[in-house]
Amino acid sequence: MDKVRHSDRHTLTDLVSLLRYTVGVDDELVPFADRVRERYAAWLAQQEQSGTKFTETQRWWLDRMVEVIANSAGITAEDLDEAPFTERGGVDGALRDLGDQAADLLENLNAELTA
Repeated sequence: MDKVRHSDRHTLTDLVSLLRYTVGVDDELVPFADRVRERYAAWLAQQEQSGTKFTETQRWWLDRMVEVIANSAGITAEDLDEAPFTERGGVDGALRDLGDQAADLLENLNAELTA
């Protein structure tokens, strides 16, 4: 089974990966969270290549958004009023730290990481 990656932690989102593999969308069965993190790394590299640099504070938000996506197969603005985001002000904190691009980043991460 060279096309199956093992994970000690299974989540409901792994069903997404199983379905994608079963219907032939993916040629390798990879835990959903691993796939999301791989896509995030590629997305960050693409952003950097296009000249977009994120501050440490912005990366805090992005990294945690990615973890929500990895565990829940998506993220909404309402999720930003839950832990761990509330420690930095929830939605208001995201708007403060990410600026006008906050909604676009949320939408972009959902689209790019769960595709």
